Amino acid sequence: MPRTVLLVAAIGLLLPLTTARSAPRCDPDGAGAADVRAVAEGIVAADNARDIERVLGYYAPRATLMPPGEPPVPGHEAIRPRYEQLFRSFDPQIEARIDEVCVDGALAVVRGHNGGKLVPREGGEPRTLDDVYLMVLERDDERRWHIRHLMWHPASRR
Repeated sequence: MPRTVLLVAAIGLLLPLTTARSAPRCDPDGAGAADVRAVAEGIVAADNARDIERVLGYYAPRATLMPPGEPPVPGHEAIRPRYEQLFRSFDPQIEARIDEVCVDGALAVVRGHNGGKLVPREGGEPRTLDDVYLMVLERDDERRWHIRHLMWHPASRR
């Protein structure tokens, strides 16, 4: 997907946060931030455990993945096969870092970095991870946070 389209999509996702009555709270220890942080950390732990049901539980039903160079992947039905293939092929050993958490009402944004590696299950050289990501979360009616949009790209040119 061209960078311009990704930039427009990111602006569209973040615009509600910037046009709210007050600025988003980007305090990593602020109200709601711990629960948002738990989702970002929890999905990585579920990835590393290759637990697809737990992984999908972190996504909102209408979630959209926005992988680099690919069209958006909307909804659990489209997201599930990607994880099935990943877990069939690799043992993830993801090392995540959260750089920023912003919470504003029922929306939150997490920005961070994923390092580590994907170890092929059939042998071969591990694939090194060096990606930055932006995760947009929404709170449901029971006040639980779920990933609504997840986009990422390589942290440096390879």
